[in-house]
Amino acid sequence: MKLSYMASLAALFIALPAAAQPSTRPMGPGPMPVFADFDGNGDGRITEQEFIDARSQRIAERASEGRAMRGLSQALDFKEIDTNGDGGLNREEFDANQSRHFQNRPMPPAR
Repeated sequence: MKLSYMASLAALFIALPAAAQPSTRPMGPGPMPVFADFDGNGDGRITEQEFIDARSQRIAERASEGRAMRGLSQALDFKEIDTNGDGGLNREEFDANQSRHFQNRPMPPAR
Protein backbone atom coordinates (compact mmCIF):
# COMPACT_ATOMS: atom_id res chain seq x y z
CA MET A 1 0.00 0.00 0.00
CA LYS A 2 1.28 3.47 -0.73
CA LEU A 3 2.99 5.19 2.19
CA SER A 4 1.26 8.55 1.79
CA TYR A 5 -2.12 6.86 1.44
CA MET A 6 -1.47 4.92 4.64
CA ALA A 7 -0.38 8.10 6.46
CA SER A 8 -3.50 9.89 5.26
CA LEU A 9 -5.71 7.04 6.42
CA ALA A 10 -3.97 6.96 9.80
CA ALA A 11 -4.63 10.68 10.26
CA LEU A 12 -8.23 10.15 9.26
CA PHE A 13 -8.79 7.38 11.81
CA ILE A 14 -7.13 9.42 14.54
CA ALA A 15 -9.51 12.29 13.80
CA LEU A 16 -12.69 10.22 13.34
CA PRO A 17 -14.11 10.82 16.84
CA ALA A 18 -14.03 14.57 16.20
CA ALA A 19 -15.60 14.07 12.79
CA ALA A 20 -18.61 12.44 14.41
CA GLN A 21 -19.54 15.75 16.04
CA PRO A 22 -22.01 17.95 14.17
CA SER A 23 -20.36 20.70 12.17
CA THR A 24 -20.94 24.34 12.90
CA ARG A 25 -18.98 25.29 9.80
CA PRO A 26 -20.56 25.51 6.39
CA MET A 27 -20.39 22.31 4.43
CA GLY A 28 -18.60 22.25 1.13
CA PRO A 29 -15.09 22.41 -0.08
CA GLY A 30 -12.78 24.71 1.77
CA PRO A 31 -10.01 26.73 0.22
CA MET A 32 -7.40 24.80 -1.69
CA PRO A 33 -4.01 24.67 -0.01
CA VAL A 34 -1.16 26.55 -1.66
CA PHE A 35 2.42 25.49 -2.33
CA ALA A 36 3.73 27.19 0.83
CA ASP A 37 1.33 25.11 2.94
CA PHE A 38 3.23 21.99 1.86
CA ASP A 39 6.78 23.40 1.58
CA GLY A 40 7.57 22.99 5.27
CA ASN A 41 11.12 24.36 5.17
CA GLY A 42 10.44 27.02 2.53
CA ASP A 43 13.14 25.86 0.13
CA GLY A 44 10.90 25.94 -2.96
CA ARG A 45 10.65 22.15 -3.20
CA ILE A 46 8.25 19.74 -1.49
CA THR A 47 9.78 16.47 -0.38
CA GLU A 48 7.70 13.34 -0.01
CA GLN A 49 7.85 13.64 3.79
CA GLU A 50 6.74 17.29 3.70
CA PHE A 51 3.87 16.25 1.42
CA ILE A 52 2.79 13.41 3.72
CA ASP A 53 3.04 15.61 6.82
CA ALA A 54 1.07 18.51 5.30
CA ARG A 55 -1.60 16.26 3.81
CA SER A 56 -2.03 14.36 7.08
CA GLN A 57 -2.29 17.61 9.04
CA ARG A 58 -4.88 18.99 6.61
CA ILE A 59 -6.96 15.80 6.82
CA ALA A 60 -6.84 15.83 10.63
CA GLU A 61 -7.82 19.53 10.78
CA ARG A 62 -10.73 19.06 8.38
CA ALA A 63 -11.93 15.98 10.27
CA SER A 64 -11.77 17.82 13.59
CA GLU A 65 -13.94 20.55 12.03
CA GLY A 66 -16.49 17.91 11.07
CA ARG A 67 -15.90 18.33 7.36
CA ALA A 68 -16.68 15.50 4.99
CA MET A 69 -13.75 13.61 3.50
CA ARG A 70 -15.20 13.11 0.05
CA GLY A 71 -12.71 12.11 -2.63
CA LEU A 72 -9.91 11.17 -0.24
CA SER A 73 -9.63 7.71 -1.75
CA GLN A 74 -9.04 9.26 -5.17
CA ALA A 75 -6.18 11.49 -3.97
CA LEU A 76 -3.01 10.93 -5.95
CA ASP A 77 0.10 9.51 -4.36
CA PHE A 78 3.23 11.68 -4.17
CA LYS A 79 4.96 9.70 -6.91
CA GLU A 80 2.00 10.27 -9.24
CA ILE A 81 2.23 14.03 -8.68
CA ASP A 82 6.03 14.05 -9.09
CA THR A 83 5.72 13.93 -12.87
CA ASN A 84 9.42 14.48 -13.59
CA GLY A 85 10.41 11.75 -11.11
CA ASP A 86 13.07 13.77 -9.30
CA GLY A 87 11.78 12.91 -5.82
CA GLY A 88 10.39 16.37 -5.10
CA LEU A 89 7.55 18.59 -6.18
CA ASN A 90 8.21 21.93 -7.77
CA ARG A 91 5.57 24.66 -7.94
CA GLU A 92 4.45 23.62 -11.44
CA GLU A 93 3.87 19.99 -10.46
CA PHE A 94 2.02 21.05 -7.31
CA ASP A 95 -0.15 23.57 -9.17
CA ALA A 96 -0.98 21.06 -11.91
CA ASN A 97 -2.15 18.58 -9.26
CA GLN A 98 -4.19 21.23 -7.46
CA SER A 99 -5.85 22.18 -10.74
CA ARG A 100 -6.73 18.53 -11.49
CA HIS A 101 -7.99 18.06 -7.94
CA PHE A 102 -10.10 21.23 -8.05
CA GLN A 103 -11.74 20.18 -11.31
CA ASN A 104 -12.51 16.69 -9.99
CA ARG A 105 -13.48 17.40 -6.39
CA PRO A 106 -16.98 16.37 -5.41
CA MET A 107 -19.40 19.11 -4.49
CA PRO A 108 -21.71 18.83 -1.49
CA PRO A 109 -25.35 17.98 -2.12
CA ALA A 110 -27.66 20.91 -2.79
CA ARG A 111 -29.73 22.01 0.18
